[in-house]
Amino acid sequence: MTKPTSAALRDYFRRDQSGGVSPPDLSKECTFAEHIVHARGKRTQFTSVSLDLSRIRDFGDANYRVERQRVVADSHLLVEHEALLDELKRAAQEERKGERLRAAQALRYARRRREGLIEWSFDIAGVDRKELIAWARGKIQAYFVRMR
Repeated sequence: MTKPTSAALRDYFRRDQSGGVSPPDLSKECTFAEHIVHARGKRTQFTSVSLDLSRIRDFGDANYRVERQRVVADSHLLVEHEALLDELKRAAQEERKGERLRAAQALRYARRRREGLIEWSFDIAGVDRKELIAWARGKIQAYFVRMR
């Protein structure tokens, strides 16, 4: 995925609980389509974000803006909305039947919600599995600014 030029940088947002952004479960890996279709209310290595707060009102009661420059500077991957749609279109055409169907459904959801994803790349080698979600909660909050 290519990095956008500075003119193309847009804000991404997240709606979540007022106590902070829900942490990912860095031990659970899945595809983009699996995250979008099956992970609602569950945790994976991704965090969903949107270009439009009005499209994600049902995800929580507090608004957050992604600190995208910090996300990128710290080597996490911000999957832009258009790149996500392109990958889901590719999967809907080229993958096996089950994954094609899931990708087509994910494409509809991602388009409607103007969704992008953050794929976190923290070094979790020294973190106990049972502590991983609490550990991630403390790490990711710095990448989101609560909006009033």
